[in-house]
Amino acid sequence: MKPVQVGILAGFDEGPFYYHVQKGRGTNWTIEEAAEHLGFSADLARELTAWDDEYQATLNLAVPQDSGFPTPEAKQAWIERGKNLAARLKRECPNVASVDYQANGAILDGECVF
Repeated sequence: MKPVQVGILAGFDEGPFYYHVQKGRGTNWTIEEAAEHLGFSADLARELTAWDDEYQATLNLAVPQDSGFPTPEAKQAWIERGKNLAARLKRECPNVASVDYQANGAILDGECVF
């Protein structure tokens, strides 16, 4: 596989990875799919899954507008953990050209690139 540019943007009920496997064909990928495509470790996959699960748990289906982290500190800790995981992904995967980490949109596209 040719080195790919990866985006990480958590969203409700969708894979947090976005990248192209064929020219012009980008899509969201689950953590499991990305681990297989990009070749990262089971340990990193577990940590990314825990990070994404924490975000998914903030969804309040009964009152969607009340979705979110319980405190600003909890949100910031989640953002920082994701940033560390994004940097680790770049370090561990030789077929990843770059990682654009956007958390859940809290970081603008292109502002946090490894």
